[in-house]
Amino acid sequence: MELEELKNAWAQYDKKLTLNLKLNEEILRKMNLERSKKEMSTPLINEIISITAGIIFLLFIVSATIRYSYELKFLLPGIITSIIVTIWVYNSVSKIKLLSTIDYYDSPIVELQKSIHTFKQKYQKSKKFELYSIPAFAIAAAPVLGIGLRNFDIYEYPIRFIIVISLALLLGYPGQIWLYKNLYEKKLSNTTKFLDELNKFEQEE
Repeated sequence: MELEELKNAWAQYDKKLTLNLKLNEEILRKMNLERSKKEMSTPLINEIISITAGIIFLLFIVSATIRYSYELKFLLPGIITSIIVTIWVYNSVSKIKLLSTIDYYDSPIVELQKSIHTFKQKYQKSKKFELYSIPAFAIAAAPVLGIGLRNFDIYEYPIRFIIVISLALLLGYPGQIWLYKNLYEKKLSNTTKFLDELNKFEQEE
């Protein structure tokens, strides 16, 4: 009788332990998925802000370009600036689409990892284009902004033009690189780590 009671007690303990393990697994899964979603919300918000700012800026550039289209020195930079900003906005829309379709709670971990990797690839391509296009953007946008905002023809002041472009690049590049590092790469690294932990835990079971 004592042996039977011991078996029953052990069976109940084993059942309780299994339930606790499953509960801990579910808590760990939910916690890491919440962390992943929170981390990736930062790039999502930044892309939404980028689109809003980009569209407003694009509307202004297009308006200024049309107003001064009779002068080639403003028409050509206006077209170049509009094309660059349009591509930036398009890339942001593409990234938002990728981020907003990620299902953090009902997708297998492997699928989540693939989705994050797909976004990372898109981000890296977008980053490369942005870094390469910043000098062309600064050079093209300066005359249009000058004439559009203050009716100021920067071409008449070449030294000032060079100083403005130099300052824009000296300040713009470090600022952009800081944004990439803190709003994207750090968040992607943390999310990858959280999902890797979950994947490893599930494989060990």
